[in-house]
Amino acid sequence: MLPGVATEREVRNLERERARSALKRCGAEKDLARLAKAVQLSLGYVPPRAIPLLAERVGLDVEAVTSRLESEGGILLEPDCRQRIEICSGKTCARRGGAKLIRQARSTLGIDLFRETPDQRVRIEPFRCFGQCARAPNLRVNGVVQGAMTEKRFGLFLGALARVSK
Repeated sequence: MLPGVATEREVRNLERERARSALKRCGAEKDLARLAKAVQLSLGYVPPRAIPLLAERVGLDVEAVTSRLESEGGILLEPDCRQRIEICSGKTCARRGGAKLIRQARSTLGIDLFRETPDQRVRIEPFRCFGQCARAPNLRVNGVVQGAMTEKRFGLFLGALARVSK
């Protein structure tokens, strides 16, 4: 294995962990719609990584759960935003400034993690390890990883997003 490259086994996804916690709070509930709404309440939508957890919980396969959720009113399977910013919170990124970037985004945008701005323009999420530790701190905007992010560059980016949304 290459140094600084995370394996699938090592990657811990915060969405999956938060979905697991939401399901745990539901006790013995087995109703798919209620469980999905609990996950959505916690994360703002039902992410793909939560679908296998839901499937296991209700005793259906992933395809059946996905199909049912697609037809269920009020369930979002994609975040309701235009810009999705995921900030690496893995050890290396956090140590090299990723934790500061998370605080900066929360402060500048006035929202908490796993939430969207009131105009639905921007959503911020932590993510543990994009596998590009040598370029830390990293963030991913709409699927594109950007490394060696500084607070100044990130501030300019957030400022540009704020100007566009007005």
